[in-house]
Amino acid sequence: MGKHSRRKPSYLPKVAAGAAPLALLLAGPATSLAAQADQAIPLGSLPLPLDHQREGSFDRGVGATSEGDTTVLRGFLTSTERNVYNKDLGDAKIVADVRRSVSESVEARDGVTVRPDKVGALTASKTAQTVTQGQRNTMKLDPHGSVVAGNETKVERSAARLTEAALDPRTGTPSFTTEDARALGASEGTYHAVRPMPGFGVITETEHHAGGEIDRTLRLDGGFSGDLGGTLEAGRSSGYAVDLGELAAVGTTSAQHGGGRFKGVLPLDAGTGTDFGQEHAFGGNAGPVNGLVTTGQDAGLAQHGAVLTGSGANTISGDLGVGEVAQVHGATTSSIRGVLPTVDPAQAGHVTQSGTLDVTVLGRPAHTGVTAGALPLELRRS
Repeated sequence: MGKHSRRKPSYLPKVAAGAAPLALLLAGPATSLAAQADQAIPLGSLPLPLDHQREGSFDRGVGATSEGDTTVLRGFLTSTERNVYNKDLGDAKIVADVRRSVSESVEARDGVTVRPDKVGALTASKTAQTVTQGQRNTMKLDPHGSVVAGNETKVERSAARLTEAALDPRTGTPSFTTEDARALGASEGTYHAVRPMPGFGVITETEHHAGGEIDRTLRLDGGFSGDLGGTLEAGRSSGYAVDLGELAAVGTTSAQHGGGRFKGVLPLDAGTGTDFGQEHAFGGNAGPVNGLVTTGQDAGLAQHGAVLTGSGANTISGDLGVGEVAQVHGATTSSIRGVLPTVDPAQAGHVTQSGTLDVTVLGRPAHTGVTAGALPLELRRS
């Protein structure tokens, strides 16, 4: 917000609503197309013609390399499409910008190893797919303001697999390993801005995401072992801002995230865990004065066998500045951690409280800080 003023910080989360498709990082044969048409959409009994521009690209590439005793084959495929619809209605102009992109990458590895201590063969593969779609709608009323609404949705998927068979010539012991991992994630973001006049407006942004991953490993090398693990994670964020041009600006953000995980190891071992966190921020500026207050909380709980481990923290920080004259930053953090069951009181629970204060006046900084904890009891300057 307030792009015409460099001293204004941004208080909104980064949400790529209606953003351009992913950059084409890999070179390869490409084709593109563009077309213009004058379409008509019925509006009651009157047709409403629209100017339509369409463009797209299609890139692909395949290559093979050698890395030591392994042959690597890589390939990619990327397709993008953009459709822009616009219409002038006197002083008003309506624009709809729709973008889509699809990409996929593949990597395959094959190798044979012959050494005095190992003779074996390996094969591995990795794949990744991404689908993105975004739309940005704008209505401008010259010479007044504008209204903008945008959204973007992204889905990502990846997989990896490895298989290796080997023999130790010195002992005649065979070994076999197989690994497999898969992941899936999705996110959605929205953007809205209402500007009744240039430089003034109200902006809102939101973002939601969720994802998970699962992996397994099996090993045979004279015995049998393996593990299975997985994670799940979800979160959201939102931001609201009011921009008053050169006069002032104020904004607030909020974000929460949580997740869980598990891990099992054969022949018999297992562990689980969960965590949660949230962050909030409120700030603004008026003339040369700017301020920002942030808070954050985190908590985690993990279990491994009969042992339970927990931790948590709460942080509050603030910034206040007056141009290049003075800046003040302060922060305080409270944290706790513990392990149960245990016979050591120092492991059963430990609480820490810390605080810092930094003041800079006319380019001269000053710092002070202290940390206190128990159990065991501690007090030190930081």
